[in-house]
Amino acid sequence: MGAVRILLPRALARVSTRAGGPLLGAALLRCLAPRWVLVRPQPAARRLAWGEEAVAVYRALVTRGRPRRRHRDGLARALALYANALLLNGRYEEALAVADESLAVPGARPSPTQTAYTLHVRALALAETDWLDEALTVARECVAAYRHTMPRRRDRPLENLVGAQRTCAWVLGRLGRVAESVTAYQECAVPMRDMSLRQLLRVRMVQVRVLIELTGGLRALGRCDEAVETGADAREWCDSPVLRLYPEILPLRVRLLTDLAWCHGATGDLSRARETAEQAVAVCRTLAERDPATGEPWLVLALECLAHHLGRLDAPAGEQLALRELADLCARLTGTRPDAYEPRLARALDDLAFRHWHDGARRQAVEATERSVAAYRRAAGRHPQAYEPDLARTLANLSIRQRGAGGGDDAVANAREALAITRRLAESDWDTYQSLTAQRLRTLARALRRTGDEAGALACYEEAETVLRELMEDADPGSYAYEAALAAILTDLADTLRMMAEAHLTAGRSDDAVRALRHLLALTRRAEQTDVHAACLTAFARARALAPDEVRRAWQRATADPFPSFVYRAPFV
Repeated sequence: MGAVRILLPRALARVSTRAGGPLLGAALLRCLAPRWVLVRPQPAARRLAWGEEAVAVYRALVTRGRPRRRHRDGLARALALYANALLLNGRYEEALAVADESLAVPGARPSPTQTAYTLHVRALALAETDWLDEALTVARECVAAYRHTMPRRRDRPLENLVGAQRTCAWVLGRLGRVAESVTAYQECAVPMRDMSLRQLLRVRMVQVRVLIELTGGLRALGRCDEAVETGADAREWCDSPVLRLYPEILPLRVRLLTDLAWCHGATGDLSRARETAEQAVAVCRTLAERDPATGEPWLVLALECLAHHLGRLDAPAGEQLALRELADLCARLTGTRPDAYEPRLARALDDLAFRHWHDGARRQAVEATERSVAAYRRAAGRHPQAYEPDLARTLANLSIRQRGAGGGDDAVANAREALAITRRLAESDWDTYQSLTAQRLRTLARALRRTGDEAGALACYEEAETVLRELMEDADPGSYAYEAALAAILTDLADTLRMMAEAHLTAGRSDDAVRALRHLLALTRRAEQTDVHAACLTAFARARALAPDEVRRAWQRATADPFPSFVYRAPFV
């Protein structure tokens, strides 16, 4: 329709710019801002070409002879519409420059509505180039301008107050001011409820964006029940036949379905969460076939959501398939955008390793964890502060899995590296990482025990106990944050001492056995766990059975006391 409308003016313009130029310019402007609300949206590339041509036509009219004011006004309008076309094509810096030029055309007197429209384009361009504070200021200025205008019929396609309000809310969300953003979205949605059908058709895409982005904001605030309710309204709009004509509707549907899936999962409706996540993945596949650059990043988010909920539903086969596809996709995208996708690749591989381990595929679990460690190591090399904690965690996981698969020295080496990173992190953030230091000490101790280094394991367990007891002293009264971790450490410590004592007795090293028994008895005196006490009783009973005379003499040499006949704590006597 637009191409037919401009054929005759274009032919006249070729004959005479003065005669045909104004007609061609007016036709191009009409194509760029159609007044009929049901006109099928034109492709962004075509709108860009029309915008370039309109600017060229009006620039020629302004620079030749004595330009009229309507030519200057036409140039300002053409520049504003061209800036919007540049914005739609992702050329944000150019859009910002053209919008600034539109506002500064000498001698032009744009209508207040057109000025507000140009400010809106400028605010969007500023936001896309990460000038967020300035974008928020310009967007608020745009809202104020729209509120004080009464658009003429010619300017109705440019009138977009709710769009400017939505931009304010969107920029607030980009700034991390999520609560303010949600409030702004809710204020934006109110006037649309009272609009006529004709008015709603004019702002149909804004309506959808507001509802979808409000759903995401509510999810970020943890208000998942409200998010589900808002998302249901958004789905009705997304599925309308008119909006299916818009190419940008598919990414919006993916975002909505993904947010809804997370919210359904958060409210406990796991079957609905899985169903919605599968729908999001299906839409992403369609989008990726049409435009891989847009569709594949969304497919990453949808697969992460689907894999998570399949895991919660204990659907191992489906979860493993989703994680494999996710890992392969992230590995491919890492080649062009490592900062964005290498951490996601590492996380997907670690989750896949967990699934392999749970299914008994230990070799595959170790291999996947090794790839995860390698990816986190590369990410931490670029951004240490962001990814070193994940690297330490994954190294610890690798040590655990290597130890369980029969590995020894490699498990020790990875546990030592995990501990070293955690100690370094604790120097700058004691509260967060000191308790993790105790966990990593336990991981190293277990790896050392696997290699037969009982003395090294004993030192790690004792340091871990000291760390946890210091944390418990500094904790709030009545807090039990470290009780479980300490109990696990003491259990392992008691078992280590018991095995050391028995090994020394078997080898005929009575003095070494007594040292282990004395450590175990001291542990029993300060621990309240029955399993620790039972380990102590077992160890002393085995000592009496294996070498009673040698143990008694070694004990008297070390303590000048007779070998104890009872080793339970006093309160249990």
